[in-house]
Amino acid sequence: MKVINPKVRLRDLSPQQRRVIRGWCMYDWANSAFSTSGTAAIFPVYFVVIFKAAMGDNTDFFGFSMTGSSIWSLGVALSTAIVAVSSPVLGVIADRAAIKKTLLWIYTIAGSAFTVLAFFSVYTSQPWIWLALSFGLANIGFSGSLVFYNSILPHIAPKHLLDDVSSRGFAYGYIGAGLLLAIHLAAIFVFSGTELEDFITRLCIATVGFWWFGFAIWTLKTVPEPPIFNPVPGLNISSALRLAIKELGKTLRGITKFKTLLIYLVAYLLFNDGIQTVLAIAGAYGADTLGITLIFNMMTILIIQFIAAPGAMLFSRLASWVRTKPALIVGMIGWCVVVLFGVGIAPLVPSSQNEFDYQFKFDQPTNSYLVIAAPNLSGSEPDTMWEQNHGDLQEAGSISVNQTRILFTEIRESATARFSVSIVEGPLAGQTSVGAKHVSSMGEGPLDWWPLTLRTVFWEPLGLSSSFQWLILGALLGVVMGGSQALSRSLFAQIMPETRSGEFFSFFGFMSRASTVIGPTLYILFTGLFDTRVAISSLLVIIVVGTVMLRWVDVDAGSRLADLEDQRNRA
Repeated sequence: MKVINPKVRLRDLSPQQRRVIRGWCMYDWANSAFSTSGTAAIFPVYFVVIFKAAMGDNTDFFGFSMTGSSIWSLGVALSTAIVAVSSPVLGVIADRAAIKKTLLWIYTIAGSAFTVLAFFSVYTSQPWIWLALSFGLANIGFSGSLVFYNSILPHIAPKHLLDDVSSRGFAYGYIGAGLLLAIHLAAIFVFSGTELEDFITRLCIATVGFWWFGFAIWTLKTVPEPPIFNPVPGLNISSALRLAIKELGKTLRGITKFKTLLIYLVAYLLFNDGIQTVLAIAGAYGADTLGITLIFNMMTILIIQFIAAPGAMLFSRLASWVRTKPALIVGMIGWCVVVLFGVGIAPLVPSSQNEFDYQFKFDQPTNSYLVIAAPNLSGSEPDTMWEQNHGDLQEAGSISVNQTRILFTEIRESATARFSVSIVEGPLAGQTSVGAKHVSSMGEGPLDWWPLTLRTVFWEPLGLSSSFQWLILGALLGVVMGGSQALSRSLFAQIMPETRSGEFFSFFGFMSRASTVIGPTLYILFTGLFDTRVAISSLLVIIVVGTVMLRWVDVDAGSRLADLEDQRNRA
């Protein structure tokens, strides 16, 4: 599709062209439910909960400490590695045979089906393993579908409108996924603390699969198969594989002539590494390190969605003023701020009675302490001798003064205690203690000085809990997330040959998926060697290096070379 006049806007296109663009954008509406309710909001937090219930806070694999969030990162890395390896081969074949939509169908069906199968995790002997496997296979479908969805972009709009179309796609995705997440948040909030909470949480995960598949039908019905400029008739599995290997070899040998494209791919590999890893592990990091609850995490993701939609369009407007690359660099600087903010989130030390995990009030007639509040220990690994001997405390129950004293001493002296306790009135009046492993206990990590400084200077004076700090982080992330992702996609589309979109977007997908293999692997490594804050901080270096590399990306030269390649292929 070619529109020569650069002043032509989306509303000037024909109704059929606008219908195709709207149908293409609807796939973002469909599959963004997986990246939002699935990958960011519910899946990782629910996984951490059931992992801790089965294995405790961490477990050792061959002497290497693994937490719930690092196990989750491993699942992300393995699943995306499969797509990273397979997508270039399939992309080459899709440029020689009209199968882009077929492959999009296959990945969509597989991804949505395995998302639905996650519902049945509770009925297995190892629910956390079933959930991890279901997510891994669903993530293959999600990541694979994006390769061929993105490869359709240059075929549905002229180059000068790619920023706008790409941003609209992301905006559709944020709004659609936000609507579904709002429904999920309402459902989980209503049933929170009831016997149906687990069932409703799993049902929300399953509905992600149904939403994804249902709205994807709109796209697959309205968007035509992109044209094939150099088809190879009579392809079968054997000949297709031989062709793919041959063409990949030719592309790898000849990609050096696309100097701008090559530099951009390396830069994208680096900065996208940081971005995608942050998005993939944010929910697990919040639950694991900061104690962010599922409901509060969902509220944050919901805020992100509805800020990210106008954020994507804002960056589209910025790109029209200063061009795509400078606007993308602004987005990358914003991501650096987000990462620094995320590392600096610090849970406040409990001060008032209602902030402590265990809360006791003296009952004079019975000479015992009433249990005002207590954590739910069912399924959790005990971290003090008191918990091993006595287990759960029931709210509105009571325990003797001596038992209360033993519990208080255990929490104060145990090196593994993760709870806090507050006692009012009676023989132990005014005594409080915070466990060594409580989320607010910091100081041992190499970078703990940063959140401790922010807590002293900002969080404590303002009275902002970690949950509200998380909300502020979500708002900042929402502003830069949509714009940076949309512009990185449209910039690539501007400097690659349209006639080789499947092939080159497969390499784009390879870099995208490779980054989500490297990033989570680094997260696992630094978590094992140091802690999760150091692991998050390591991503900042990658984003900065990738952003600096953008200075050598000459967009005009890359676009001219892509046009010449298209002219040769069409001839």
